[in-house]
Amino acid sequence: MGHGALWAAASNVVIRLGNIAVTAVVARLLAPEEFGAFAVALAVFMVVTSLAELGMASAVARSRFDIDDIAPTVTTISWAVSVVLAVAMAIGAPGIASAVGVPEAAGAVRVLAISLVLTGFFAVPGAQLARDLGQDRLFLATVAGFVPANAVLLVLAQSGGGATAFAWSRVVGQVVTGAVMVALLQRRYRPGWQRHLVRPLVAFGLPLALANLVNWSLLNADYLIIGRLLDAAEVGVYMIAFSMASWTTAILGSMLNSVVVPAVSRVRDDPVQLPVYLVRSVRLVAIVALPVCAGSIAVSHTLVVAVFGQRWAAAGPVLQVLAVYGAVFAFSLLAVNVLVSLGATRSLLLVQVAWVVVLVPLLVVGIQVDGLRGAALAHVVAITAVGAPLYLGALRRSCAFDVSAAARSLLRPAVASAAAGGLAWALDHVVQSPWGSLGLAAAGAGALYLALLRRDVREVLGVLRPVGDQDEPAPRPTRPVGVDPASPVLAPEPNGSPMSVVIGLEGLALGGCPINALDLAVRLRRRGHRVHVFAVDEEVPVSVVPYAEQVGVELELLPSDPSWAAQARRVAAIADRHEADVVHVFAPWLGPVATLAVSASRRRCSALVTNWTMDNVSWLPRRTPLLVGTREMQREAAVGHRAPVWFMPPPVDTDLDRPDDQAGDRFRHAWGLTADDVVLCIVSRVDRSMKLEGILCAIAAVELLDDARLRLVVVGDGDASEVVARSVAATNGRLGRRAVVTTGSLVDPRPAYAAADVVLGMGGSALRGLAHAKPLVVLGTGGFSLAHDETSRAHFDAQGFFGTHGPADPVHHLAEQVQRQLARRHDDLGPRGREQVVAHHGLDACTDQLVLRYRESLTLRPSPAVRALDASQLRWRERLRDARRAVRGAGRR
Repeated sequence: MGHGALWAAASNVVIRLGNIAVTAVVARLLAPEEFGAFAVALAVFMVVTSLAELGMASAVARSRFDIDDIAPTVTTISWAVSVVLAVAMAIGAPGIASAVGVPEAAGAVRVLAISLVLTGFFAVPGAQLARDLGQDRLFLATVAGFVPANAVLLVLAQSGGGATAFAWSRVVGQVVTGAVMVALLQRRYRPGWQRHLVRPLVAFGLPLALANLVNWSLLNADYLIIGRLLDAAEVGVYMIAFSMASWTTAILGSMLNSVVVPAVSRVRDDPVQLPVYLVRSVRLVAIVALPVCAGSIAVSHTLVVAVFGQRWAAAGPVLQVLAVYGAVFAFSLLAVNVLVSLGATRSLLLVQVAWVVVLVPLLVVGIQVDGLRGAALAHVVAITAVGAPLYLGALRRSCAFDVSAAARSLLRPAVASAAAGGLAWALDHVVQSPWGSLGLAAAGAGALYLALLRRDVREVLGVLRPVGDQDEPAPRPTRPVGVDPASPVLAPEPNGSPMSVVIGLEGLALGGCPINALDLAVRLRRRGHRVHVFAVDEEVPVSVVPYAEQVGVELELLPSDPSWAAQARRVAAIADRHEADVVHVFAPWLGPVATLAVSASRRRCSALVTNWTMDNVSWLPRRTPLLVGTREMQREAAVGHRAPVWFMPPPVDTDLDRPDDQAGDRFRHAWGLTADDVVLCIVSRVDRSMKLEGILCAIAAVELLDDARLRLVVVGDGDASEVVARSVAATNGRLGRRAVVTTGSLVDPRPAYAAADVVLGMGGSALRGLAHAKPLVVLGTGGFSLAHDETSRAHFDAQGFFGTHGPADPVHHLAEQVQRQLARRHDDLGPRGREQVVAHHGLDACTDQLVLRYRESLTLRPSPAVRALDASQLRWRERLRDARRAVRGAGRR
């Protein structure tokens, strides 16, 4: 990854220096009015081209998508959209140029329509190289296009080509660069069409395209408004100032676009690597952006005159203000790339819409009050007051962004940049020649900066390398199959001192969530943490207590009590007795209890709530950190929740949940299933809530298929067991054979998964089926069922292994899904599913993430005053709830 960053940085520095040199020559050949006309034409082009491929090329650069599946469809869409937009742009060029107040820009707009077509045609090849981190090949392609493009620019400028000289130069450069990119690719994609991929691609790409549209509107609104309110010459002066202020972004931009997107995509689900990587990236941006900002402010007049000539001196005061904007925008660009690679394109769109809504009126007022300098001030106010804070909030909601660590990483570069800028200002004008003065200031300030940050600068080359690319530490020992889970700790926790954790279960019913909580408790203990588990006592058909005893966890039972306050006093007593640092409850109902408990505890501990149901609830304490199981729930819950909402899917112990043919054979023999039987398996609580509908639908689907080899095995018990038993008896009677087998609850259901040809399930059961390398059909409510494969993976990544809306004939639809998976049970569908679970849902990875969340929650503990406020609000809410119950009870009487 450091190699890719190096190539991106090197290519940008080389190209940027070349562009500066060429622009300096052209600035002496063309008038400011001609620069301004091209600036307006380019602004129109950049706004329109943001929609050229509907944001889908970024999907090619993301590791989550299979490039062979999506590239042909993305190619078709990119080509079609770019051609349609280009035709509209060419036809409408005169009207567009007149509308923005610069009619002489029409010719350049028409030429740039050709460039728009090329943008769409070369979108996928460029994304392929970015995906493969082929920065050396991108550099070669860019250099190949740079030379003829600037040769055309100089020739046309010398011969009076005006604004169109820039436009034709851009077209020539794109043709050559695109041709070289295509030639360097090992695999090329022709246009194709897979209809089932269009919806997920549009869901990803369209918000990104709209965000890009807003972003380019942000970057170019000033040109269009200046052209409308002032004149083309003023636009030309502003273009020079803005291009100089953007030198930082030009150096970092391609590196961030080409390296950060694929790199963050690869560590996005790693709770240890991702936060470290983000802080390192912030530090890299600071090391480059802050000294450029300080230097530009210190020597702005000398810099403009030396590079572009005396007639552009009016750009100096504008550059002083825009330098601040350039530095802050560099950090915003980093945030944009991280949000794109995390898939948070909707958040990106909302941030940029808010930003442009504020910027446009500020630009109008600023230009009217203080001309070009007022436009620059408008940019600074908008990005510092709106853009940057909103990006920061979006990052905190989308990932484990450590704000305090990022702020600390800025301190040394900021101090060094201020010192270097001060020295540059002192050295400016020491000699008469602009170039001499600039050289002396740059040499002195650069030497001071490097001296102050010599260690930091040495680390820049490795700053974008994820932790996993460095020397790997010795692997943490894991529990072999069959080893007692209560055995001594195998390895100390590497991320800090041991913690005392109190884990709470809502009840005693055996199910996926309590099993996951107990598995995590065992792993936390094996890392050296002190873990104590309580559960609310209740009468249940199948209890989790035997499983807890099997894994060596003692449950402390609390009496069932609907009062939050009463339960909170009991939990607080447990927390005090065990000197807890964290109280973590695995049920939304216990969220208020945990919050009240830490408020009442004598220790300043933190509370966390895990909600692995499929719905968010509105009554959770808003200042208590929340863990949810799907990205969609994370986005929904983050609205109005004042504490972090973290994404953590349910874990799977992939050491134990793994393919085991011998265990499967034993299960088949024990339950009268032959080797020739085709076995569908459901492992689930047999409850009326959420579960019963899917089980009955599966039974009906088996009857509909009426295949003598097909057997459905239902493992589990619950309050709907009698309903299922009647349905099974009726179905078996009508088919005249034992097509459906019920086993009741099994303490260890893994042999049932091992015996299956296809697993039917939801949530944790679905994940365990994948861990056993079995084809999967996900069940839900409302008749939902969907086969898990390449086409549906993105849906389950976002929504979780569940659904709520099915077709009009759910039984027939489920039968089709089952047949589809049975047809693929002998290919690599099962192994690929296991790879997905191991990578994203493994118990060790989830434990790493949980420890990280615990430590972060300890830094977010609210003050005693805020705790008291939370407790007061919850007590009033409980009283209101009790009053409503009393009123409803009186009404029924």
